[in-house]
Amino acid sequence: MRKKVALLLAIILLVAIFGACNKTGSDTGPSTSDPTGNGSTATIAPTDNVPEETGPYNLAAGKYEVDVNGVPTGNYAYDLPLSTTDEVFTEWTTPIIADEIPETGAEDMTYFKAAREMTGVNIEYLMISWADRATNFSVLLASDDLPDLITNGNLYYTGTLQQAVDDGFYANLYDYKEYMPNYYRSIFAHPEDINVQATIMPYPETIYVFYCEYGEWQTRDCLAARGDWLDRLGMTNEDIVTMDDLHNLCMLFKTEIDGCTSPFLLFNTLDPHSSFTAFDTLCHANISVVAPQYILDGQVQFANSGPNDLKFMTMINQWWNDGLFQPEWLSSDGTGTPAIREALSTGTMGIMGCIASEAADFGGGNNSDPNAYFVPIRKPVLYEGQVFHLGDVRSWFSLGAWALSAKCANLPLLVSYCDWFYSDEGVTFSNWGVEGFSFEYNENGERQLTEFIYKHPYGLATALIQHTLNEVCDGGRIYASRSYAYPGGEVLAAFSPFWDDPDHYRYDGTMQWPPAVNISPEDNARIAQLGADIKTYIAENYLQFVDNSKPLSEWDSYVDGLQNLGWEEARLIYQKSYDEFMERFGG
Repeated sequence: MRKKVALLLAIILLVAIFGACNKTGSDTGPSTSDPTGNGSTATIAPTDNVPEETGPYNLAAGKYEVDVNGVPTGNYAYDLPLSTTDEVFTEWTTPIIADEIPETGAEDMTYFKAAREMTGVNIEYLMISWADRATNFSVLLASDDLPDLITNGNLYYTGTLQQAVDDGFYANLYDYKEYMPNYYRSIFAHPEDINVQATIMPYPETIYVFYCEYGEWQTRDCLAARGDWLDRLGMTNEDIVTMDDLHNLCMLFKTEIDGCTSPFLLFNTLDPHSSFTAFDTLCHANISVVAPQYILDGQVQFANSGPNDLKFMTMINQWWNDGLFQPEWLSSDGTGTPAIREALSTGTMGIMGCIASEAADFGGGNNSDPNAYFVPIRKPVLYEGQVFHLGDVRSWFSLGAWALSAKCANLPLLVSYCDWFYSDEGVTFSNWGVEGFSFEYNENGERQLTEFIYKHPYGLATALIQHTLNEVCDGGRIYASRSYAYPGGEVLAAFSPFWDDPDHYRYDGTMQWPPAVNISPEDNARIAQLGADIKTYIAENYLQFVDNSKPLSEWDSYVDGLQNLGWEEARLIYQKSYDEFMERFGG
């Protein structure tokens, strides 16, 4: 379990009504919710000129102002509770730390219980392990017995989300937009980023899921290195600018630090944290339907195949020959891998790609050297002043999402419940949880995490998604900064600003593939057919260039083999989808 959670977070990582619904850039977004709870927010309360709603519900429809385009003019503050009925919704989700689920059920966990008491909405949680989720979802789908609220519903449905709506499995949330003023407003919050509206509402009058939104625009993962070893060498992380600087640091760690036999952690997908995009290609392997896509002069290109990929692979092969990577790299799928955890904790390795919170997992009391600590390392450039054209990992969306069953008997209430998590009150609650349990106030009156969370044996990041909003599974709006709100957390809070330093990280996005591009069901089916063989071929050939299992002299033959598997046909399908996307959203 621990390994799976850590992996979901790196690549970096991955509610419903049972009784009533028995079918089982720099802008911070539309909500100015202050995650510390110490500032003010711009919120619209219910209007006074509407009739008082009768019955047991406090829903938003008809109670707020909209602009000429029908978009709410501010954040909506709900009158709680939303319901005083005994309806029960079912939510399909997963236990993050199975040992902490009470025998009486997840309903009795502190966070879930508090959410129920605040909103008046009753949830029965159907906890399915990570390993069993895909199989269990297929069984529920085949029996037409989906729960009311499905976490990661956008990931487990095997067809397109439009098919899920057309086939009557998922509700089209646009039909209930008057009940979700906060989420609907977020669609139009970032006009500078076409991917936001295109992700949430890819087609007119069509909203598939409640996506988990980030409240901050920042890099959450890149490189980190042992700061105490830099100290020994008389260096700082400011000294690592170019690819040659990074190679030199690896060599120094290997030759000058006792026990550091494999200084650089190489993952089996090569570059899941997009640390090497100075090569003007995407250097991660085998984690896409076909291969990673990027744009060159308006034309879709696949990575793992071009001249820049050869340049990257030539460098990685040289680093392998220099002994900079761990021998078992092909089985290294995350920092949760036992052998990797041991290597990082005992001084065998000193440089890794990670999310900031992972740096705390291998320093101080978690390391055989109590003086060990990690510092951020910026994306290396090929030459000073280089502009990055692709590979930016900042996003307004996390992995989590809620899909709602079309057969739910009270969709207005369920939609309202989900939308509450995008309100100022809901954002504050879901990020921090319950006072005295997951957070407390320090001497300055500021919220900070409790020792139970930041000293949790499963790690801070895992404890947070167990006991507050689960950004890996759920919808809502998450603030990564809350992860550093504890004594000493300011060290990790400094990682993202360092990675994003505009004096070094110059990014124009001219080659970036828009992640919100949609592919039609017919084309998606053909891509799946082509991709099955292509992904296998890449895994069995491209990766072999790393460790001399396949000599670089066979590169051209490898590329020819891709062409024989429908490489160009797949590219043209992506090109058509990209052109259609740019026509709709490109301005």
